[in-house]
Amino acid sequence: MAKIYSDLKDPLQIRCLTLTHGEPGDQLCAQLQTLSLASNPEYDALSYVWGTESAASPMTIDGESFTITKNLDIALRHLRHCKSDRTLWVDAICINQSDIPEREAQVKLMDRIYRSARTVLVWLGASEDDSDETMRSIQKFARHQWQTYEFQLGFMNILFRPWFTRIWVLQEFLLGKSPRIGCGNIWIPWVSFLYAWSEFRFHDGPIDAKFNVELSKAVAATFEPGWSAPPLNNTITFSPAMRYDMVRYITDTFKPHELATIGFQNTSELLQNIQDAPAEWLGRYLVLQEHRYETPLARTFWRKDQLRTVIPLNYYEFLWGSRGTLLNRKSLTLGSIIKGTMNLRSTDARDKIYGVLGLLSDAAREAIPVNYEKGPEWTFVPTMEFIVKHEPEAISLLGLLWRTRRPFEIPFPSWVPDFTISADWDDSHSPVFLRGSCANALWKWPREMEVSHDHTAFSASGLSFGKIQHLVQFNDGDIESYIAQFRDIESLVSQYCPLSEPLWRTLVGVRNTAPEFDQDEPFSQQFRTRMNLPDNPGESMASIASAHAMFATMIRDIVRGRVFFTTDEGFAGIATPDIKMNDAVGLIFGMERAAVLRIVQPAEVGIRTVLEGQGVQFHRVAAFAYVGCHDRRGFKTLEKDGLTDWTQHCCFHDRTVTKFHII
Repeated sequence: MAKIYSDLKDPLQIRCLTLTHGEPGDQLCAQLQTLSLASNPEYDALSYVWGTESAASPMTIDGESFTITKNLDIALRHLRHCKSDRTLWVDAICINQSDIPEREAQVKLMDRIYRSARTVLVWLGASEDDSDETMRSIQKFARHQWQTYEFQLGFMNILFRPWFTRIWVLQEFLLGKSPRIGCGNIWIPWVSFLYAWSEFRFHDGPIDAKFNVELSKAVAATFEPGWSAPPLNNTITFSPAMRYDMVRYITDTFKPHELATIGFQNTSELLQNIQDAPAEWLGRYLVLQEHRYETPLARTFWRKDQLRTVIPLNYYEFLWGSRGTLLNRKSLTLGSIIKGTMNLRSTDARDKIYGVLGLLSDAAREAIPVNYEKGPEWTFVPTMEFIVKHEPEAISLLGLLWRTRRPFEIPFPSWVPDFTISADWDDSHSPVFLRGSCANALWKWPREMEVSHDHTAFSASGLSFGKIQHLVQFNDGDIESYIAQFRDIESLVSQYCPLSEPLWRTLVGVRNTAPEFDQDEPFSQQFRTRMNLPDNPGESMASIASAHAMFATMIRDIVRGRVFFTTDEGFAGIATPDIKMNDAVGLIFGMERAAVLRIVQPAEVGIRTVLEGQGVQFHRVAAFAYVGCHDRRGFKTLEKDGLTDWTQHCCFHDRTVTKFHII
């Protein structure tokens, strides 16, 4: 492989690939030439996903055999002209990937390389899943088609392509002049593609509408004369939980005025019928479950829901805004990039940072060295240190990019995030749901923070909510098992945290930020209804079903796998799993999520710091927590006034500002 490469002598030198013309079936042939960016060379830059090296294809470069990935082979065949050669910049070929110093030097040139290209060619892949029809619709700017089920399905399939999940392609797209998006043989302007993306509906769009219509038809068919329940397995019983789910499904599918179409005048009649004919409703429940989860349309519906874990939410808005910022010759902040690209991936962990350096200020690039010979921690520490010094509002990233068990090979400061992870809603160790209280609001906190000159310790001001006094691990199970735990917790709270907010508010976590939760009474009543069963057997089934829905849709994913706690200073909340007795719960100003802090000695965790011997107490971040508010009404009043003075709020005003030293 090294035979085709000669050393780059000048810091502005790059290699370009001249792709020899040919027919689709011809072998790929090309020549490499060394050029200087100072001479304004003409070339197109390719943005694509490398693919796996196990799927390799041969090509010829300067008469030598050269192996490329199958993805690149397909891309070059689509880009090759039939009658004229084409000059491209392709990172996998134009950089000697086996020469580490060259890789590091070329990474620092990425912004110049993509800014200097005539255009950036964004290659999404070959045509499949009717992508040609979708791309043609965008090419024609046929907006009247964009809200059809067929277009939304086709566009969703395109968004699942790997290009949208990779970090390196971000700066390639953002820095390029008038990028063009290619899929199969169809190429379209980037503006048209992003306009179409803005019309894609994650919620309440054509896919949802078609799914809901099919579901309602399937349910309605079970009320037709002659319908009979499918054969039932004798081991299946129509449990109370299934009945409550059925009520929720039916009322979600049919609006109150639509119940007459299936033979009921109101919800009460529906509920009574469920109680009177459980066997029939069990069969109906199984039909509904099949159409909710098993049909091709249902699988499409739920696949769309999975898209939020594949690409960042509102990613197209981030791309729009970022291109505008860069076109105005401004750089992006590290915090905005990391938050906007949280789900994007890289094969090499270091590339989560290196892949965006071209979008940052000169100061950021100078502060974050490119070094492929050292582990990721050597990149992540200076990255977080830069944020602390220059973007202190972004230290909240630690509360998003949190993983209890870290894959680093050396002792690693707990104040530095693992930039490779995403905010995972399904991971109990992720604190993403643990906000919605006064402690998470954007108060005008004092910003006093620094990193020790040996890069080991982060010192910052904050408040302590006390040490852990009680812990209750939530054990997953059915609603009844959770209710038993909630009752025990209520007794604990009433005894040790009498000022804490109602338990249901603590249990819904981040959902407290939704406008509908400004009203206490509806949700408080639903929670009390469910907590009081079976003590109140006269409660209507409608109320019980509503309370069950509250648990299923608002509480379970907040508490599952996590831990309830109280502190010796009267605060209660929910934490990620690694919290322990005697840990402190503290709010580091600017962090936005309360941290669980554990007293340690540097030697215990294999860290040596210049602050040793100075009489300071060291902590490690062990977990993150939601801390319940003691006066939500007062907090809301202060929130309307702009949160200018945090000392006015009862949860903070009698607390002493503490200096935390975190290693």
